[in-house]
Amino acid sequence: MPPKRPPPLSKSLFAPQGPLSPSSAPLPPSPSTIHPEFIIDTHSFIKKIEPTPDPIYDGLDPSFPRPPVRSAVQVKMDVSAEPAQAVLGVKPFSIHPTILNLTLVTPPSITNIAKGAVDIIVPSTFPLSEKEWDLLEEAVNALDGCWGKPEGGGSTPVTGENGKEPGKVVISGILPPPLTKTSTPLLNSEAYNLHLARLASLSLHANVYLKALPPVVDIVQGKEGEGKWWDDRKELERVLRMYISPAIEAFGTHRIIFGSTPALPLADLTKVSPIPGDLEQPISNGEWYSVLRRVITQLGEGKEELTGVMGGNAAKVYRLAH
Repeated sequence: MPPKRPPPLSKSLFAPQGPLSPSSAPLPPSPSTIHPEFIIDTHSFIKKIEPTPDPIYDGLDPSFPRPPVRSAVQVKMDVSAEPAQAVLGVKPFSIHPTILNLTLVTPPSITNIAKGAVDIIVPSTFPLSEKEWDLLEEAVNALDGCWGKPEGGGSTPVTGENGKEPGKVVISGILPPPLTKTSTPLLNSEAYNLHLARLASLSLHANVYLKALPPVVDIVQGKEGEGKWWDDRKELERVLRMYISPAIEAFGTHRIIFGSTPALPLADLTKVSPIPGDLEQPISNGEWYSVLRRVITQLGEGKEELTGVMGGNAAKVYRLAH
């Protein structure tokens, strides 16, 4: 005897105001309403006392929400430079990064470690070549060798010989890399696909973090026809999503950190890059926060994840109070 069919559900359940109607489910919050609880700016080159307490908001519409800036990490290229200066009440902290020399055959000796973290700046005016990616990965491997590797060849760091947790490696200059193409040709370019593959490989090092910094563009290489495609904000953000989305997928939002300025000032970047270019910064320091916030939330990330990127992750990496 076949089993009895359950009685049909009342049609009133599916009515416009019924509990099972498609419109009864709460809608996800709009990306425009999602803002971080606080911000830590992890990459700034401050040469003078800023006129405002929150310099990362310079140029933003007055109505735009301004979460509190808890700390500002100042990049000091000269180890003998003056200590970090407080910016009108924002707690300072300085780092002395290692600039990866892309002309070397072997990775450099990296010693500038601050509070268990080492910052590596990748100074390039073009997306990295296979050889340059190899050099970056060798530098990370060398650091892992100093701090200790997991048993069995895994990627999760373990306690080092000194009994302390392995340090964090924070890489600047590849998220995003220097921009060269609009979204359509970029999708099928060798450099972009190499970037995605090597980024995924780099993410296997569980102690590696990426700084999300304002992009730079080589004017000569990136120009299409007579126009600067990056002046089209929608197209620029489309290209940024093509880099930020795979980075979030590979590293997770818990290993991406916000900074307000490019990896190096443009003048310094052209000096240290093996192929100096005529560079332009299409998004100002004061605008980068709002653009990055919009791109991340449009990818479907919530307030907790956004707060991590904008400040929470940096607090853990640099052991800052927040």
